[in-house]
Amino acid sequence: MLHIRNLTVAYPGGAPVLHAVTLDLRSPGVHALVGANGAGKTTLLHTLAGHLSPATGTVVVDDREVTGWHPTAAARAGVALVPQGRQLWPSLTVAEHFAATRPARDRDERWTVEELLGLFPPLAARMGHRAYQLSGGEQQMLTIARALRTAPRLLLADEPTEGLAPIVANQIITVLRDLPARGVSVLAALPHAGVAAMIADTMHVLASGQLLGYTRTAATVSDVQRQHLTLTHPGDERPEPQQ
Repeated sequence: MLHIRNLTVAYPGGAPVLHAVTLDLRSPGVHALVGANGAGKTTLLHTLAGHLSPATGTVVVDDREVTGWHPTAAARAGVALVPQGRQLWPSLTVAEHFAATRPARDRDERWTVEELLGLFPPLAARMGHRAYQLSGGEQQMLTIARALRTAPRLLLADEPTEGLAPIVANQIITVLRDLPARGVSVLAALPHAGVAAMIADTMHVLASGQLLGYTRTAATVSDVQRQHLTLTHPGDERPEPQQ
C-alpha cells in the first residue's frame, strides 16, 4: 500500500527535518506515527500528501511511485489529508463543503453525504451553518468527512483528537478504527502513545526526524525511544512487540 524509502525532507532554506525515513505499510489498518512536537510527524504527512517535496528518497503508493507529487495528484491517487488546524473555508456552510468536494473522476462515489452524516450525526443538524459557527469538535468532524468525501484509500490524520472533549474524541477514534473495514487505511500522527494505543494497530516512533522503530503496544514505545532502535523488519507490519 505505502512504501517509503530513505526519505529526507527539508523546508526551503532550512536543515533537513526528516532523515532517511524508511517505512512500509503493507496491510490495511490504522497505523500511528508517535513522537513529541518537532519529531517530524507533520512534515512526513505533508510530504505524503504532496505539500512538500523530498530532497532524497522515494514514495510508492499502490505500486506507483509518487515522489514529489502535487496535492491534486495525491488526491487522485487516493491519498487524503486531515490537517492540524482543520483548514476549512470559514464562510462556507457544511452543505457547501460537501458540494465542493468530490471523488476523483476515475473513482466511484463510495462516501455519499448521507453516509458521512451517519458517521457524524451532529453535522446533520448543522448543514446550513458556516464553518466558523461550528464547535471545535464539529469542525474536526467536517474536516474528516470532507477528506473521506474524496474516496481515499489512505487517510493521513494529523493529531485528529487534539483539543477535543473526551466524548468527541471517542467518536472520532471509533470512526478511524472502523475505516479499514470500509477500505480506507489510516496513518495518524499522534503525540502520545496512550492515544495511539486506542486507535492504532501499529505504532511507528519518530524522534528528531528519524524513525526509531515500531511496536504494537503502548508500553514499549518508551523502550523504543530510549534504545533508538532501527527498523529491523521494515516490510513486516505485524511484528512481535519489542521487549
